[in-house]
Amino acid sequence: MKFVRKSTRNRWGNQIKRTASEINDRNDFSFIDHYIKDKRVILLGENSHGIADYFTTKTDLIRYLHQHHGFNVVVLESGLLEATLCKEFLRDYSPDRQIQNCLLDIYHNEEMKPLFYEEWAQSIKISGMDPQPTYPLISEYMIDWLKNHTDNEFYELIRALERRYFELDSEMMLKITKPLKEKIKYAIQEYENLLNIIEMKLQTCTTLEMQRMFQLIQQGMKNRLKWLKVNLKGYLSSGIVRGFNMFENLEWLMNHYYKNERIIVWAHNFHIRKRQTLTTKILGIKSVGYWLQHKYPNDFYTIGFYAGSGKFATQLRVELEVDTTKKNHLESLLYETSKSDLFLPLDVKNQTIDKKMWFKRKWWLLESGFSGLSPKVVYPQDHYDAIIFLRKVNSPNYFKRSENLEES
Repeated sequence: MKFVRKSTRNRWGNQIKRTASEINDRNDFSFIDHYIKDKRVILLGENSHGIADYFTTKTDLIRYLHQHHGFNVVVLESGLLEATLCKEFLRDYSPDRQIQNCLLDIYHNEEMKPLFYEEWAQSIKISGMDPQPTYPLISEYMIDWLKNHTDNEFYELIRALERRYFELDSEMMLKITKPLKEKIKYAIQEYENLLNIIEMKLQTCTTLEMQRMFQLIQQGMKNRLKWLKVNLKGYLSSGIVRGFNMFENLEWLMNHYYKNERIIVWAHNFHIRKRQTLTTKILGIKSVGYWLQHKYPNDFYTIGFYAGSGKFATQLRVELEVDTTKKNHLESLLYETSKSDLFLPLDVKNQTIDKKMWFKRKWWLLESGFSGLSPKVVYPQDHYDAIIFLRKVNSPNYFKRSENLEES
């Protein structure tokens, strides 16, 4: 990128100051009211899953949106069935054990707990949109529920299938071999047969509660089937179809399970972006944000989260420094612009346009890979409606990992 004079950066900084709002009070996010008042879905991203301050800021924002705008559902980047049934089946468990047995590893930290134990959060419904499973405890509770609400033949069928499914999932995490592929193919046939049976069971539900549970189980088993098919095709296929599968789950939640609810989505920036980057175009990957933009363009608002300095954790929980010192980083400009955290709307249509506006150029923005953060070159306003920028961050306070998450 070309050298930029200090006077130009100062002008960009002044432009940002005119449109950005400082985040100084974690109970007051009223600056967002104008932008989300008519939106059904708000997507909250993050450039890394390993930043504690994203968890705390998102939780504060969720509380505000819940109390002031009636957002009652939080959909996480985690397994749909397990996340949705977490509070129902594990309500007597501690927040730590609920999180560890229902949500993906990225959420296993102290900063996630307020969403499970604070008084205001008791009326929040937790759900998920990921087709991949988490852990088997919820499956066991689901099977116990079926034992009391359906016939023994169906109960025994789904119990055997679910047990085999999690055995296969453990094997798939290691290596996809030819013998394993044969077992996956057989399981696919069994789940296809199971879905036909569930469809018939739905017709005989005698209460709204039973019908709702069977609909959720049906969607969960569809996800089991999708996950098996994805792993049969291989790792690259998983990356390509995961975004669409997550969108299908979110759309089902929007139009069926939470039909009249306002929804908050919590996921990586990669999943909420409204457009494809050059890399995702080449690979054929389309995100949840991409599909929302094409099917529900006026119903959602997407916010990317970025940080200016501090520490983050990789997926392996290795702690590293956030490095945005290079002048081409948008984070560097935002860090210079304000001493506070910022909410920066990117709706250029409503901003004074001239040829030298800061958003008229591409910027580096840090995004996480498996081993750390690296810059992606983008026009931010192509991908997000706004950015929340945190000046200094720390890595999460993770729970200790356990070999067997729940046996007691």
